[in-house]
Amino acid sequence: MKEKGVVANWNYITISIIVLAALTVMVLYMPGLDEFDRAVLKSIRLALSPYPSYIPAFVTEFGRANQLLWPQIAACSVLVSHGKYLKAFLLVFFTQGAFLLTDLMKNFVCRERPSVYHGFSFPSAHTSTTTCFLGILIYLTLHYVKNEFWRYFITIVFSVWIFLVALSRMWLGVHYLTDVIGGFFLGFLLVNLYIIITKWFNR
Repeated sequence: MKEKGVVANWNYITISIIVLAALTVMVLYMPGLDEFDRAVLKSIRLALSPYPSYIPAFVTEFGRANQLLWPQIAACSVLVSHGKYLKAFLLVFFTQGAFLLTDLMKNFVCRERPSVYHGFSFPSAHTSTTTCFLGILIYLTLHYVKNEFWRYFITIVFSVWIFLVALSRMWLGVHYLTDVIGGFFLGFLLVNLYIIITKWFNR
C-alpha cells in the first residue's frame, strides 16, 4: 500500500511539472494569454466588487513569508513535542523552498503584474507558499489526527484557506489566474515531494 501511495505522489509531481512547464511556455510565448488573463481578472474583480476590500487584504496577509513564521513555529512545536523532528525540519525547509523557487521562476519569466504593484507576476508566491505549508499540514492532519470530525474539519478549513489566498491575489488585482494556478501546482509539487521523503525515511 505504501509503494502504491508513493507512486501516486510521483504521478502528482509529474503532472505538476507538466502543468508548470506548459504555463511557463504559454506566459513566455503566447502574447494573447495576457488578454485572456486580463478579461478573466476583470470578471473576477467585478463579481467580487460588492464585498469589502478588507476581506482580501486580510486573507492575503497569511501568504506573506513573514506572516507564515508563527504558524510554522506552532506547527513545528507540535511535531517536535511528538518526536517528529524530521517532519518538523522538512516542513520549514519546503515552505521556505516554495518561496525561493517561486522567486527564481519569477525572475526567469519576468512577467509584468496586472497592476503597478512592484515585482514580477508568475507564479504567485502567496499561492505557492500557502499551498505548500497548508498542504503539508493537511497531509499530517489526515495522517495523525485520530478524531474523524477534527481530521476532516481541519482539512476542509485548510483547503478553503488555500483557495481564499489564491482568490485574494486576483481580487486585489496583483495576479492573473495563470499566476495563481502556477503557484498552486508549484506548492502541490513540493507537498508531494515532502510526502515521498518522509515516507522514505520511515521505511
